Amino acid sequence: MKSFLLLSFSLLSTFLLSAQSDARYHTHTERIAQFSKPNKVLSNTIDAEGNGAIEYTNPKNQVLRFRLFHHKLQLQHGGIAFQLFSYQNNELQKIETFDLQGKLAGERASQNEAITTFTIEKKNEYLKKKKLIDAAEGNIDLTDDSKEQIIRVKLFDSNKQPIPEKEPFYISSKTYWNYSVRMYWP
Repeated sequence: MKSFLLLSFSLLSTFLLSAQSDARYHTHTERIAQFSKPNKVLSNTIDAEGNGAIEYTNPKNQVLRFRLFHHKLQLQHGGIAFQLFSYQNNELQKIETFDLQGKLAGERASQNEAITTFTIEKKNEYLKKKKLIDAAEGNIDLTDDSKEQIIRVKLFDSNKQPIPEKEPFYISSKTYWNYSVRMYWP
């Protein structure tokens, strides 16, 4: 009985600490106006020192994620603190990046791209390749199929203006899959 009580207390303490840390970091989600409420924790890898990443999701099929270092928001490349992924029918439609204040922030080292939109132009071809990638859980080397023009990318700056392109820009199915499962950090 004593060991049962000790185990119950330990589990309750762990749950309360987890809930408290989620609540502590939940206030960061309020900085991103595009991320609708209600929302909840999707994944949390923050350790006892306050280092790691946390992802929140909402009923609009969005995922907001950010990293922490000693319980404080960690800036990524180009001054980016948040990434917002938007999905429709389980397909990634858009990635937006934001600074510490929640304003759109672009990759300053390149063309200031703050919004990336994805369009699957050849759905059947992508689904065939996705099936292979899913079966290998992403651990597969595929030939770069960007020349097959399966997935088109459009870039927008922090003012939501299109970044001019000389010709349409396509990415590989594997790259799109990596973006979709949030393997990319700025």
